[in-house]
Amino acid sequence: MQQSEFLSWLHAEIPLTAAMQIDSVDFDGQTLSLHAPLAPNLNDKGTGFAGSTSGLATLSGWCIITLWLHARGIDADVMIARSEVEYLAPLTEDLKTSVSLPEREVLATFETRLKQRGRAKLPLTVFLGSPVSPVLKLTGDYAARVR
Repeated sequence: MQQSEFLSWLHAEIPLTAAMQIDSVDFDGQTLSLHAPLAPNLNDKGTGFAGSTSGLATLSGWCIITLWLHARGIDADVMIARSEVEYLAPLTEDLKTSVSLPEREVLATFETRLKQRGRAKLPLTVFLGSPVSPVLKLTGDYAARVR
């Protein structure tokens, strides 16, 4: 699935993504990034609204697993099972996330478990802002269940 096609699908299936004006999905097979402008995601202090920032981070993890599974021909529902968000600094720039898939061994175990049991969990860490000095860090477990 092309990234522009995936973004259109996101806007249609998850209307909040359109309201947040998420305008790019970049996935190279290992790392994913989502981008949204700051203006529609502001709080009353003129910085990034916590709901938007944590939502975009949560969505980034969901997207990377969804796209990875799709590339492998696995039809599964993906959802966040557990997450912890650390707000490290106010966000004063556009929202941009970064998340990478874990090592091959972790992915292989996840895929094997998913195929054998019909469900599995995968831990991910998502950053918002500059990778050198992020403004938000989300650590979580994403669950997948074969349809």
